[in-house]
Amino acid sequence: MRIKVRDEKIIRAIKKLEGVDIVLRTVDDAKKAIRLILRKTEISKTPEYAGLKDITVTQVIESRTSAVENLISYEIEFILAEDRFMDMEISLIRELQSMFEKP
Repeated sequence: MRIKVRDEKIIRAIKKLEGVDIVLRTVDDAKKAIRLILRKTEISKTPEYAGLKDITVTQVIESRTSAVENLISYEIEFILAEDRFMDMEISLIRELQSMFEKP
């Protein structure tokens, strides 16, 4: 499954969790940030977390208007070792979405 997260929400989550300001310039920057955030989840402390084989991150640039400002989001796909870890994946997505929505 995939989730879509705005760059500013990732930046805000890192600031809250790690106490540092970051800049996301590339997909690799975003992937490193997501990995830092994943380490702080409750799910990461469970044995089921081993079922998360990898993540892929894709940058999505949306133009709202003809203005220069673009909205940058990242699609995050969770790659599982086996289908039996789907419940863990759903729990992880819920936890991440909760973290990204907190101010």
